[in-house]
Amino acid sequence: MSNIADKNKIRELLALRNFGGIIAWAESKRSPQRVMFSLALDADELTAWRAIEAMGKIAAMESRKDLERIRDMVRRLLWLMNDESGGLGWRSPELIGEILVNVPVLIDDFGGLLPAYFKEEPFERGTYLAVARIASINPKIYGENVDQLKESLSNPDPAIKCHAVAALYAIDEKLGQSIAKKLENDTSPVTLYDFNSGNLIATTVRQYVSQISDPDQTSEQAA
Repeated sequence: MSNIADKNKIRELLALRNFGGIIAWAESKRSPQRVMFSLALDADELTAWRAIEAMGKIAAMESRKDLERIRDMVRRLLWLMNDESGGLGWRSPELIGEILVNVPVLIDDFGGLLPAYFKEEPFERGTYLAVARIASINPKIYGENVDQLKESLSNPDPAIKCHAVAALYAIDEKLGQSIAKKLENDTSPVTLYDFNSGNLIATTVRQYVSQISDPDQTSEQAA
């Protein structure tokens, strides 16, 4: 199957959020990451986010056969975030986050490197998301980054505020709750990818941080 045919097939599976089908496809391919990396940069935002999510699941599958290959993949993504790479892997933080969430044995090796990119354009938003995702399963690794995360609550980017609160809540629930109160009047609009539903969610900072402390809230609406 040609690269174009592969991409079209995966687009259809992503539209259905059929990760089982994507894994089955990936198992028959030598380098399925190439297609997924390409789709992670897709112009359609929902397709891109689902491709990022799928990449984490493919990494989990491949890690059971060759963990070193996944380790090299993360190294490559980190390298693409440096000027000397000659490229611009602007979705690298999100991809690294999903790989580490799905292959948590690598968190100790790479998770602690991400906060260095909190203020590196254009990786800020993706880095905060990756940190929040990783902190949700291994909060201790970011215990020394609490002050940086707290400082981020004054960032003009509403997505960064949301991800910073999510990370703080994962690291220390009581601290997260107190921080959330400081943003209870922040009505800045923001659209985020919801890894639970697989959809883009249009919300506000206030609604998002309230939902973190009370997941039963249903104030958000799908975009």
